[in-house]
Amino acid sequence: MDNNDDGLFYAWAGITFWENPLKPITHSIFDTNNSALIWRSQFMDFIPIERFGMKIVRPWLDHPPLGAALIGLPAKLLGYHGFGPIPQLIVRFPALVASIFTLFLTYVLGKKLFGEKVGRLSLIFLATIPYYVVAHRQSFLENILTPIFLGSLVFLLRFLKTKRKLDLIILVLLSFLPGWIKIPGFAVSFMLAGWLWYKKEIRTFVTILIIGMASILSYIGYGLTVDKQAFLYMLTHQGSRGTFVNSFFDTITNPRFYGEFHDGWYVLGFIFSWWLLTKYRQEKFKFFAFFLTSWSLVLFLAAGRFNNSPWYYYPLIPFGAMAIGYYAHQLLKRPSLFLALPFWLLGLTGFDLLKIEINPTYLRLGTIIFFIPYFLKLIRKSSLINKLTFLMTRIFLIGLVLLNIYVALRYTVVYCTEERCLAPTKIILNYD
Repeated sequence: MDNNDDGLFYAWAGITFWENPLKPITHSIFDTNNSALIWRSQFMDFIPIERFGMKIVRPWLDHPPLGAALIGLPAKLLGYHGFGPIPQLIVRFPALVASIFTLFLTYVLGKKLFGEKVGRLSLIFLATIPYYVVAHRQSFLENILTPIFLGSLVFLLRFLKTKRKLDLIILVLLSFLPGWIKIPGFAVSFMLAGWLWYKKEIRTFVTILIIGMASILSYIGYGLTVDKQAFLYMLTHQGSRGTFVNSFFDTITNPRFYGEFHDGWYVLGFIFSWWLLTKYRQEKFKFFAFFLTSWSLVLFLAAGRFNNSPWYYYPLIPFGAMAIGYYAHQLLKRPSLFLALPFWLLGLTGFDLLKIEINPTYLRLGTIIFFIPYFLKLIRKSSLINKLTFLMTRIFLIGLVLLNIYVALRYTVVYCTEERCLAPTKIILNYD
């Protein structure tokens, strides 16, 4: 068991939730003077890499129960019980399902906002950028929340276009659920209401606002019913995380999970997302900007000082993929020095992730050769140069995508040659 992967703890919480919704039980980090604590263990505490502590609480109220219930459902259906070993494939299966929905809904949202080609490119980048791929491999609550958030945006657009009652019903349901997965999700219904107010859909605005309040009040009612003292204790300690001016700075300048993971594409996602904010005068960009800005502000208020919980930012990943897809589409339509430069500067970091050192002389020479046609196009009009940059741009982007795929497949092997990776210990029994 790895203390850096909360998926197993969520699975235990989910299993025990299905057994008794009022008494979910699992590991909690909030154990100081905690009257709900029933067992504590520290294994080899003096060796940091092997440190493993479980503080079991009943009831577990660290987070709303719905996300953990979904994560624990496959294990429950397959007969596993709380506090026992559960294969990681089963623990992470809900994240796999959620990530497939995230892929599809990112494509749909990108298509609705920016067209079919941008939708496809958004899908490709979301499915291949190493940071995005690794982020969706673990069963964190944000990976369950993200497709529901995206679904609410898709059905918001559908309802505004069709005004169908069915679309409104689905939108209402989707706006109710995010907060029951993780507390920042309660902001989603108010984001949706804000856009409806802007579109002068007053009746629907009031409906979604009421649903948002009902979601919050029902969760408070659940917590007070389960255990008033433990619930108020949890809210007090969750609220002590604080807000700091460097929360986003650290997130952008030091990409990580628990260890460092310096993927330039992760930074590109933020850069291009913020670049799209400058186009807010057009309706489609205004929609993108409104929800990107709203969720960013929620994270700024809730994420803490040094982004020690990077999964808080996972709901922004589809926005980064869509922004990269839009930017890449512009590059493919009109290849230019200025559009190609960010991909060259930040798109080759996969080599570093794989510990592949490129000879500086070759790298300098390759950079000069690559950008010569773009400089020539800048200063001279020529059909030959246009065709050359057109072809080079396509080969370059395809090469970057293939590199990212290789990084996603190979990174674990490379990482585990230098770091101690937790793995089952083989026990060989000799019956002779």
